Amino acid sequence: KAVGKVLPSLNGKLTGMSFRVPTVDVSVVDLTVRLEKAATYDEIKAAIK
Repeated sequence: KAVGKVLPSLNGKLTGMSFRVPTVDVSVVDLTVRLEKAATYDEIKAAIK
């Protein structure tokens, strides 16, 4: 819900979850997306950068 409120164009297209973990960075993010077309792992990494 929060993503859709902040970025309305992503409403229903992006969902994520975060939680605290005992590391130096203090958190980890589990990001789940639905793609319109098939993509390789390398294509996804390039798009996120």
